[in-house]
Amino acid sequence: MTDGVASPLRVGLIGLGRPGLYLMERFAAGGSFRVVAALADPIVADVVSPFGARMVNHPRELLAAADIDVVWFAEHDAFRNAFTPADALCEKHAIVETLLTLSSSSADRAFQEATHRNRLLLVRHPRRSDPDFRQASAVAQDRTHGAIRAAKFVSWSYGLPPRGATRGHGPLPPDASDDPQITKLRFAAHALDQLVTLVSDHPIRVFATGDQNVPAFSDLLAGNSLTLQMTFKNGCQAEIDIRLDSPTQFQSGWLLTADRGGYSKDRQFTLTDEGEIFDSPVSAASDGDEDADQFEWLAQQIRSGTRDRVEEARVRTVVAVLDAAQRSLESRQAIDL
Repeated sequence: MTDGVASPLRVGLIGLGRPGLYLMERFAAGGSFRVVAALADPIVADVVSPFGARMVNHPRELLAAADIDVVWFAEHDAFRNAFTPADALCEKHAIVETLLTLSSSSADRAFQEATHRNRLLLVRHPRRSDPDFRQASAVAQDRTHGAIRAAKFVSWSYGLPPRGATRGHGPLPPDASDDPQITKLRFAAHALDQLVTLVSDHPIRVFATGDQNVPAFSDLLAGNSLTLQMTFKNGCQAEIDIRLDSPTQFQSGWLLTADRGGYSKDRQFTLTDEGEIFDSPVSAASDGDEDADQFEWLAQQIRSGTRDRVEEARVRTVVAVLDAAQRSLESRQAIDL
């Protein structure tokens, strides 16, 4: 590993889609990391070369490179790809963009491998800097409102042609520029990561509903919609509703109901002893560049070599909910965690 706290950690990057290109551009401007090599097809050489990174043709080349400190999975696809973070941990530390995996057993294997190899497996959550989430967190952490009793998050967006739409020559083909199923699961994982923080408790039951208009709707990777209904140990009821093919676009942000108040769209609601409800704006001050703060935290973790067990438990909880959601889709029943 590079010497000196000020030296950027050297990254071997896997994935040159939008997340990967963002990381490459971001790190080229300075900071805690620097991309020195990327797993890429030769046809994208003109994309990689301006950033001073070399191309490799196989993940093993990243693991064998002496000038790489961490392998960064910018477009990790462990549920479809044979090369996973657990494999990388044999030689390097690994950072994964949300989400880690869909299987609790895969997550267990990856973290066990990290412990066995004395490596760190970290997950970056770029949506933790969302203003709505930071405002909702400020309300959830305000003890005067009491415990969160209900939480809801709705994200309906238009990323695909609606069913039945045509250009006069039959149904429109799906947009192949992004994988909508992976996008759907990333959105769900981001929302789950935020939800676990807001409720500050563990989910104990999950019921999932998928896109019943597709043949394999009982698979998390099928269709363009996913609804998760959850019960937490403290009794909180929560729902996450993701849809990627809605002509009606709607983003609710977080809706929270607590014992004596709640939150909705940058406003907090407070119930008085007299039974009146007052609403007021929420200000969640930002300390500056939220992404830079998270990158610095990741770098500090790797340099120290210390596992953050609270963060690890949070990642495992998100995976456990998605794992249970898959079983719920298959059985059409609620699953106890």
